[in-house]
Amino acid sequence: MRTDPAAHSASRTLRAGAHDVAVLVAAATVIAMSSWESFEWTTALPYLLALVVLSLMDVELPHGDSVDVDSAVVIASVYLFGPILAVGIVFASRILAHVTLHGLSPSWNLAAALSKRIVGISVGYAGLWLTPTLPWVRAQVFAEVLVLGIAYAAASLLYAQVSLATERSDSVFRMAASNITLQGPVLATGVSVGILTVLIHDEMAVWGLLLVLFLAITIRQSFALLLGVRQGYQATIEALIGAMEAQQPHEHGIGSEAAILARRAGAEYGWFGKSVEDLGYAALLLYFGLSFTSWDDDEVTARPTPLADVQFLRPVAPIVETATKPAMKVPVARRTLIAAYIVALCISHLSPARAEEMVASLAAQMSPRERWRAEAAVDRAVRKSDAP
Repeated sequence: MRTDPAAHSASRTLRAGAHDVAVLVAAATVIAMSSWESFEWTTALPYLLALVVLSLMDVELPHGDSVDVDSAVVIASVYLFGPILAVGIVFASRILAHVTLHGLSPSWNLAAALSKRIVGISVGYAGLWLTPTLPWVRAQVFAEVLVLGIAYAAASLLYAQVSLATERSDSVFRMAASNITLQGPVLATGVSVGILTVLIHDEMAVWGLLLVLFLAITIRQSFALLLGVRQGYQATIEALIGAMEAQQPHEHGIGSEAAILARRAGAEYGWFGKSVEDLGYAALLLYFGLSFTSWDDDEVTARPTPLADVQFLRPVAPIVETATKPAMKVPVARRTLIAAYIVALCISHLSPARAEEMVASLAAQMSPRERWRAEAAVDRAVRKSDAP
């Protein structure tokens, strides 16, 4: 008997949120036992305000994670004021931002955002203590903040992936690799700006923090623009799906299922990032019989179709062409052949008549090991898709 999907999703969220609750309870206990009179609240107040501003500007990712545009200020706060005060201003800033945006309603997202930063602060501060002593003071500060920043960024990212992987029953390694590919430049920039914040703190004080805030907001806007472009691509594909499904209403939603299954199978195979996205696009196009070339009756002369002019779909063209004309004696990269086979298997699972010949022809060009690995990845993806 299948479990209600909503109830199952809620239980998975609760299971993943248990980690966050444990981290928050531990952090609250340490904060409650600390002597707050010794902390530099006056100096830390501008950092609290900066964190509130940046917390209001989180960039949400499609899979549920968010981009940490406040990393630079958090890293600098840990180095300048210590971990306890840094955790305190992170708590205060996140709660103020949440109340401003969502009112007093409780949220797992707030717990996740707080806990991953607390874990990052803890690991980062441990890294700070392990930094070797250098003979030059300026170099020492640079090295300490660098180690602190790298440890903070790595720990917070990994913790977020563990929580998401637990919730989605996915591989932590695959999710971490995919997110490093996507967020790597932002994380590296956050560490660099954190170092700059510490180096200019004594000379520029609040003015230096304003400069850092401007840089952080610029990074955020650049990344949001990138995500907007990718979402524009997705909207274009969805419009194309809608047009095709309007002509075949009895198959509504199956093309999208094929794309989701192909992306999951690609992740099970060990790919991530753009490679997985391309599998989804290829599955959609192949399911609806769309191609980048049209062939004359003699199947010798080919002409480009309008899809060939769609720039962001060009990396998908080799997969689609390999799947639609698999019998042609044209050299094909093994990765492209494997990708075409994975997509064909996913379509065949949902609609056997559409891809039976395609699967057989592609399989004939592959080694037994290549076929076995691709089929095993699709089988795992199917099981996860069918699971309650």
